[in-house]
Order: sequence, then structure tokens, then C-alpha cells
Amino acid sequence: MKRNIRRLALAVTLSFGASSIISTQADAGVLVASGDEWTLSNYAFAAPYQVGTSALVRDLTTTFGGANYLLLTGNGNVSDSQLSLLTAELILLGKTVHSSASFDASTIGGYDAVFHFGQGLSAGQLTDLDAYLTAGGNAYVSLGSGWYGSAAGEAATWNPILANYGLVAGSTWFTALGFVDATVTTGPAGATNLIWGYGQSIERLPGGQGVSYVRGSFAGDPEDIGLIGASRVLGVSAIPEPSSWALMILGFG
Repeated sequence: MKRNIRRLALAVTLSFGASSIISTQADAGVLVASGDEWTLSNYAFAAPYQVGTSALVRDLTTTFGGANYLLLTGNGNVSDSQLSLLTAELILLGKTVHSSASFDASTIGGYDAVFHFGQGLSAGQLTDLDAYLTAGGNAYVSLGSGWYGSAAGEAATWNPILANYGLVAGSTWFTALGFVDATVTTGPAGATNLIWGYGQSIERLPGGQGVSYVRGSFAGDPEDIGLIGASRVLGVSAIPEPSSWALMILGFG
């Protein structure tokens, strides 16, 4: 009996001891990065993309959790009017949705999840977003808008933050101008197609904890390229904190 108690105490100690090592990763929220800003726009809710788009939204809300969401609409192309169908979908899933054309740390701090649609962000705003994620917030961000002059410029701006979450953006845009059909090779259950509008790749950083969540191919070229990446697998709720695991161990004991 004493031996079992000592083993249990050791397991709990290891759980709490490990928390000091992994607390930053465990406490951080989930970052999801798309290589194109149109992936959740109204155009994405038309056939043949609707099923894939709805599946993606469902996985995002399952992963992010919470009920209070903010849509950042500072990119004039993907404004409030272009996000009405996404807003309706989120409301059906039980979320309260607000929108803002700009933000700072105090603006986003009270939300469970923030959605960004390609608008250019200053260095200070990028820092605020990273701090929000580190503190446990969740974010969906979109590249490929051309706001930074080129795909290389956009990658250079975002990659220092994406690297913290195991992701890397490509430095070139791909596919023809305009909306095209991305055939999903890896992605949400039941999703076969997503809309794509001249974006760039989002891949898993080698050796990082990131996930290449949606991969797709296009008529002609390229084949099987990363479209959407995430800091962890989507479609599942948050992983319990180390302290929660310790309580579970005590419960099992």
C-alpha cells in the first residue's frame, strides 16, 4: 500500500514538475493559418465549396471553444458584407460574433477567438496577437492578401510568429488569378473542395509541433501543397492542463 502511495506521489510530482517545462505550450491558445484570405468568405459557402467550408468552420469552433468571437475586417476586400455567411454559421454553432476593422491588445483580450482576413498588421499589432495567443487566446489568420507587397514580403512578416507555432509560409503565390477550386487531399472529414484565390502555402515547420491541416491540389499545378496549418490537430477540444492531468491521476488512484 505504501509503495503504491509513493508511486502515486511520484506521478503527481512529475506531472506538476513537468508543468513548469511545458506550461508555455500547454497554456497557449491555438493558431490556425490559411495561405489565402478568401477561405471563409461568402464565396466559400457556394457549391462546390460549401461542404468543405462548413466542415472547416465546425472544426475551428470545436477546437477554439468559448462563445465570444471577433472578426477583424480591416481588409476592404473581405469586409463585413463578405463575412455574413460565416457569421450566420458561427451563430448557428452557438457563438456570439462581433467585428472590428482594427485592434490592439485591449480590443482582442476579451474574446475566445479572433479571425483575421488578410489585413496588414503593424509590428505592434503582430506582437499583441502573439501575446494574446500566448495567454491562451485562439486565432485564425489569413495570408495571401498582397498587403505587404509580395508573397515574400508577407512570409517575412508572418514567419517569425508562425515559427513559434510550428508553421512556415511560402514566399511565392500560386495558381491563376481569381477564384479556383482546391481539391482537398488532407483536411476536415467529408471536405472535398475549398475555394482558393491566389494564395501562398502554409506548411509544417520541420521539427516543429505544427500540423499541415489542409492540403490540396490544383488542376495543372501545384500538387498536394499545404493550404492551412495549425499549431495542433483541429476538430478536438482543448487538451487538459497539467494540473488537470494530476487531478485525473489522483482520481484514478
